[in-house]
Amino acid sequence: MKKIAYILALALEIAAFAGAWIIHYFARRKLGMVRYLNYKNMSWERDYPVDALKAACVAAAVVLTVLVLLLFVKKRKEASRLTAAMNVCMVMLTALYAGYTLGCSAEVMSDYYFISILFLLAAAVQLLKTGIAVLMSGRKNEGT
Repeated sequence: MKKIAYILALALEIAAFAGAWIIHYFARRKLGMVRYLNYKNMSWERDYPVDALKAACVAAAVVLTVLVLLLFVKKRKEASRLTAAMNVCMVMLTALYAGYTLGCSAEVMSDYYFISILFLLAAAVQLLKTGIAVLMSGRKNEGT
């Protein structure tokens, strides 16, 4: 059951990155997509506090990443190499999300909000996977 959940989470991450690439590709190639993205950007900026949401999501992702890393350092001897690799991927995805969200803007890229949401989805899934793996790392020896 764990492997199925891990594979589904990995597929969701890959789908998020593929979706980000597809949106970026069509935003550069098709004028209709740019019009739709501009319409959505204006409506989201009008209806929601986008700057506050961006800052809150980046802060939450960074805080959760630091907490999982601290838990991993605490359980370092019990954790496997896969868990260590998952932590490296988690840090890279969180850095990618935070860098993209704080470094780019909707004025420069019309697909900014959509790609930012998809990067957040990928980082959150990786954060959940890594957090569960770190929490479960010491449980193999407890049952015997």
